[in-house]
Amino acid sequence: MKERILRLCKRLDKFSFEDISTIADDVEETVLKLLLLILVNEKRLIQKNEIYFYNKTAKNKQFSLFQYFNKTIINLVIRCFCVQITADKTSLIVGISENSVYKFYTYFRKLLYDRQKAELLKLYSLNPQNSRLRTFFKQNAYFYIYNNQVYVTDKPLKSTNEKTFTKEEIKEFKKIYCYLSRIECHNKNQVNLHYRLAEALWRRNKSFEELLENLNKLIA
Repeated sequence: MKERILRLCKRLDKFSFEDISTIADDVEETVLKLLLLILVNEKRLIQKNEIYFYNKTAKNKQFSLFQYFNKTIINLVIRCFCVQITADKTSLIVGISENSVYKFYTYFRKLLYDRQKAELLKLYSLNPQNSRLRTFFKQNAYFYIYNNQVYVTDKPLKSTNEKTFTKEEIKEFKKIYCYLSRIECHNKNQVNLHYRLAEALWRRNKSFEELLENLNKLIA
């Protein structure tokens, strides 16, 4: 949904909230406002008072890394990411710099975080719930659970009439929190923490083939 809204923003170029809400009339107002906020934070949009501007330079910067490597190299990096090979080892396997691999990995994690957050915003707008706050490396992470799927954000969502977790949801969250605590115990994971948490949630109970197919669709 976020990419669809971004395409509308690009088409409008300069617009108010009322302008885009008229076009995206099937999107809940709360969801649309949150998506615009995300796009502003990602610098895909520029906001000046009540007017939004499409940032024409942001997309080129975001995808610039793909211009320097052929599909064979990129596919190898994707496969290494899916099997959790570290950036330094992937650099040796693929034959590109460790810094380039790290940039690829960060980009993949950001895509995963953004997608799950967009899904969360849609679910939250239909059925708001209280978040579960947990702290990793002195950084707050806010968790939500819908249909036994856990989502994470760096800031809490706010709405009236939020519901609390059910007993079953609390039980499922405790299992996943233990899983995340084991994974995120290394100091290296404090950088881009929320991206890494989203990555860990994405990996859970998936085979390599599922991860590979899922990530390739997300990047396409």
